[in-house]
Amino acid sequence: MFSEKWDSIVLTRDWHCKDHVSFAKNHNLPNFAPFVYCSPVVNDERKIESTLWPVHCIEDTEGADIAPSLQAVLRKHPEIVLVNKGYLKDREYYSAFCDIWDDHNTELHEILQQDGIDEVVVVGLALDYCVKNSAISAAKLGYKTTILKKYTRAIDNHKDSLRRLAKEFEYYGVILDES
Repeated sequence: MFSEKWDSIVLTRDWHCKDHVSFAKNHNLPNFAPFVYCSPVVNDERKIESTLWPVHCIEDTEGADIAPSLQAVLRKHPEIVLVNKGYLKDREYYSAFCDIWDDHNTELHEILQQDGIDEVVVVGLALDYCVKNSAISAAKLGYKTTILKKYTRAIDNHKDSLRRLAKEFEYYGVILDES
């Protein structure tokens, strides 16, 4: 057991190749441009509208490194698990559990099952993308799921956006702890 409060701690990080599908530069479009992702699965016509991002978190570069303070924690506590996401170049990953198509899974769900975890608490960046999708994925997989809002930040902090987000969390049974 890691501590009296947490049975297991998992850190996740984006781990992209430089020609990742989510980078605006790779489509000759501006950062944060809207974009329609097409399923990478052959003969699959699904499309999802989302956002293109600045180049970030390139695997094996300083930009993908865990913050030095967290590296120190990882060295001190080898039981903390690090899960990479976004390493397949043809898929966007917001959730720490799976790609946007729910076709490719990270090892996170398997790790939590092996540890007998039935409740997940999510923190990090960004509330309206990776935190949101990780929490919704966890809830869909049957975990009691809570987001600690004071330990996350949204990209879009407009009140209407945050209100829609709160309704989406409620719909999926995700608890948004605002204390």
